[in-house]
Amino acid sequence: MNEPAPTLMEDIERAGEDHMLHLLGAIVSAVVSLLLIPIVGLVAVYSGYRLSTAMHRSWFGMLFVAVGLTSVALWILTLVLWQLGYVQLPGT
Repeated sequence: MNEPAPTLMEDIERAGEDHMLHLLGAIVSAVVSLLLIPIVGLVAVYSGYRLSTAMHRSWFGMLFVAVGLTSVALWILTLVLWQLGYVQLPGT
């Protein structure tokens, strides 16, 4: 009676059918947070967490959580170091 675990692509397709908003939100916000606006990483964290609870493979959603948290944490670290005078931001 044990059903085999779905493949990664089947798991992603099922998440795309059931949780399309979270899947697209995680992908787009992770890319935007890495390249343009780090605070958008919080959306990647939320969407990735929702994906990890919805998918059979929780590591896939946690990958987006890690990317989002890393982006936000590095942004906050940069702001703190800038305020303390250890980092000179461009144009200042």
